[in-house]
Amino acid sequence: MEPSSHRIPEHLATAVFTRAARLHLQSQGRLDSYSLTELLEAGQAANIPPEFIHQALHELHHPQPNRWRPLAFALITITLGFGTWHYLSRPPVLPPSQPDLETLLRQKNCNQCTLNGVDLRGKNLSHVNLEGANLRGANLTGVNLSNANLQGADLSGAILEDTNLANANLSGANLSGAKINRANLIAANLQGALANGTEIRAANLTAADLKATRLQGSDLTGTDLTQTTFQGADLAQVNMSGTVLKNTDFTQVKHLETVDFSGAKR
Repeated sequence: MEPSSHRIPEHLATAVFTRAARLHLQSQGRLDSYSLTELLEAGQAANIPPEFIHQALHELHHPQPNRWRPLAFALITITLGFGTWHYLSRPPVLPPSQPDLETLLRQKNCNQCTLNGVDLRGKNLSHVNLEGANLRGANLTGVNLSNANLQGADLSGAILEDTNLANANLSGANLSGAKINRANLIAANLQGALANGTEIRAANLTAADLKATRLQGSDLTGTDLTQTTFQGADLAQVNMSGTVLKNTDFTQVKHLETVDFSGAKR
């Protein structure tokens, strides 16, 4: 055992971190690929801020004659090694509760319901109450959720493409890894929502409220952001190419300098 005061050379530190993380992954049976969302969540579990994950990925994809580049690779590996427990220790995904599903369809009032993985494609659920519901991985393609209450709901990995979410309350919801392409989010409330690695391409977010929303690594290509409010939001590495930015509010936004605004219309 090396004494704690002993200084380890950089090349050995990189090798030690990389080998330790790989051994941990092997012990857990995880040596596959990872999405950006998984990297960010693993980094959170390892207490590594998301901006450093993005920087490490950038350095790996854009090699520079930089003495820190070897540690960028180590950072990604360490993140996976010490954050993997977060995925493996999660409770198993259970099928949606049949009583909860029946309650939802009959009464449109199902707060705190267990509906993960449910298939509700094309349903009319306007004005539904799903506050705090578990909708992780649900298929909500083309569903009418206008004026719905989804406050604090878990919609991570859900499919909400071509979905009507106009005037919906999504404040505090978890939308990480969700696909919300071509959705109608006019005047929707997404204050404080977690939407890391989320696809919101060609959607309509006119007059939507995204104050303090976390959107690291999300893709908003071609989305209408007219009069959208992003006050205090975290936009690290967000793709806003081809968006409409008429009267869009970016007051006190974090990491605005990392946003891709190529082809945006102001």
